[in-house]
Amino acid sequence: MQQPPSFDTWTSLFLFAVGMGLFLFVLLITGKNRKNYPVAFLVLAFSLILFQYVLYWTRYEIVFPYLVLIPQLCYYTTGPLLLLYFLNLYKNNIKFNYVLHFIPAALMIIPNLFIWLRYLGWTEAEIPLLWFARNPWFIAGHMSLYTLLVLRLIYTNKGKTTQYLRLRHRWATTLISLYALFILAYLSYFVLVRFPFFNSSWDYMISLTMSFSIYAIGFFIFKQPQVFDGEFYRQLFIPLQNKKESFEQSLLNELYQNLTKYMETRKPYIENELRLVHLADQLGFSTHLLSKVINDKAGKNFNQYINDYRLEEAEELLKEASDRSIQNIYFDVGFNNKATFYSAFKRKYGCTPTQFKNAVLKS
Repeated sequence: MQQPPSFDTWTSLFLFAVGMGLFLFVLLITGKNRKNYPVAFLVLAFSLILFQYVLYWTRYEIVFPYLVLIPQLCYYTTGPLLLLYFLNLYKNNIKFNYVLHFIPAALMIIPNLFIWLRYLGWTEAEIPLLWFARNPWFIAGHMSLYTLLVLRLIYTNKGKTTQYLRLRHRWATTLISLYALFILAYLSYFVLVRFPFFNSSWDYMISLTMSFSIYAIGFFIFKQPQVFDGEFYRQLFIPLQNKKESFEQSLLNELYQNLTKYMETRKPYIENELRLVHLADQLGFSTHLLSKVINDKAGKNFNQYINDYRLEEAEELLKEASDRSIQNIYFDVGFNNKATFYSAFKRKYGCTPTQFKNAVLKS
C-alpha cells in the first residue's frame, strides 16, 4: 500500500529554503538596481526546482502532477540568466537577439503545456519532447556551456591594473565558482545514483549543496553594493584595521580619479535632469558607492559637486561668449532655473553672473 504524502525534517528544511528563495527574489526584483533582475529570476527558478523536489520526496507530487516538468524549464533558464548578469556587470551591449538564448527553455514550455492540458482533461495527446525534457545530460551540457561562456567573458575582461578591476574579477570568480558547484552537485546525483550505497540522505545532501550555491549567489548579489564599496571583501580577506583603511582609501582614490576623468572628458553635468542614479549608472557604480566617493573625496554632496562643475563651465562661457544671454548660458551648463544659478554663482564668486560678465567686458 502506498504511503500517504508527508514531510520529514529534511523536506521541511527544504520547504523553508523555498520560502527564503522567494523572499530573496522579492528583495532583488524590488531593488533599485535593474541589473540584478537576471539573478532575481535565477533564484526564482531554483526555488521552483527545489519546490518540485520537495513534492517528489514528500509524495505530494501525486497531488500536483502538473508541476512535474517545471524543473526542466527552470534549469534551461539558469545559464542565460547568469550570462546576462555578467554581461551587465562588464557593461557589454545586450543585443535584441539575446532572447535566442532562451530557446531551450521555451521548448520546455511545450511539454509542460500538454501536461496542464491533460490534467484539465482537454486533451489525451501524447506529451511531446519528453525525450528532451527527461535527459539530464542535455541539461548539464547546457549549464556547462554557459559556465564556459561566462569564464571566457571573465578572462577577456580580466584586469589587474586597478584595485576596482581586481575587485570585480574576484567578485565574478566567486559567483561563477558557486554556479559550477551547483552544476557539480546536479551531475553527482546521476552518477552516484548508479551505486548501491546511494540513498535518500545522499539525495538530500546533493540538493543542500545546490541550494547553498544558488542562494549564496543571490545573497552575494543582494550585498553587491557593499562589495564594490570595498566593505564586503575587506571583511573577508583583509581583517586587520590598518589594511582595512588602506584598501578602502586606495579604492576610493582610484574611483574618484575615474569619476574626475569622466566629468572632465564627458561633461555629464550639462544634462539638466542629471541625477545621482543616472551618473552612477553611466559609471557602473552603485548610487551608494558614488555618493560615498563624492562625499569622502570631494567633501561635498552630489548637488554641490555637480553644480561646481556647472559653475566652472558657466565661468568659461561668460568669459568667452560676451554676446550670449545669461539665460542661454545657465541652461547650457545644466541649471534648470535662473534663481538656482544666480544663488550658486553668487555664493561661489561673490557677485552675480551679470556683474561678473560686465567686469570681464571692462577688463
